[in-house]
Amino acid sequence: MQQGLALIIAPMTKPSLQQSRFFSIALLTTALLSFIFLTACSDDKSGKESKFLPVPDKTQADKKTDEDLLNRRVESVLNEGLSSKEGQQEAPRASKARPPNSGKEPMLMLDKTLKPLGEVVYHSDKLDYYECKGVVAPWFLELVVAEMNYFNELAELHFVDPKTCIVTFATEKSLTPGRISLQLFENAKQFDRCIRNEECPVFRTVNFVPNRKALYRSYFLSEISRKLIQHHCVTDTGKWHKDQTCYTVD
Repeated sequence: MQQGLALIIAPMTKPSLQQSRFFSIALLTTALLSFIFLTACSDDKSGKESKFLPVPDKTQADKKTDEDLLNRRVESVLNEGLSSKEGQQEAPRASKARPPNSGKEPMLMLDKTLKPLGEVVYHSDKLDYYECKGVVAPWFLELVVAEMNYFNELAELHFVDPKTCIVTFATEKSLTPGRISLQLFENAKQFDRCIRNEECPVFRTVNFVPNRKALYRSYFLSEISRKLIQHHCVTDTGKWHKDQTCYTVD
């Protein structure tokens, strides 16, 4: 019986091995082709997805421009005013200020849409209002207040207090959508009267105007009882353009 089994197995062993080898080679070839196909598909898919991953060069450049604009070192108008007749004789108190020209923080904290980075604390049809704290860098607020008080003294107006300031962002219903401004007041009472009741017998504001690769400061002062209206433009280098808005300065 064992011999019979041996005779049956013996003739079948060689062909079976050949078939097994052929089957193994076929499986290996199929697996290899599948791997090549999947790899090609994977590469093609990655190539398609990669088109959406990199940030376009223009966007990167624009972002860097915005960052550079807000991180620039700026000069105060007081640097020029101190050497002028007006600065020495007509604004002796304000001329004593020595505001910083730069700091660790950007001048203004803005989000990706160039809106103030913070919560709206008050809203009107034309303006959204934000707290100065957290939006305006302390060093930049000190510089703007010093310049505004310099112009206040020249116009014989009371000085403003940095504690009573508000940032405004012009809405789509405004004549100048997207404009960012800083309103300054003498005290909390004047602040509430102007913002909440819209009664501003004395009004002081500074508009931030992009000009090439710099941010100009356009000051506006008014007093209804005296029919006083004044404009001053200060460039990033501290150049003072009297009786002009920054929108008309090249």
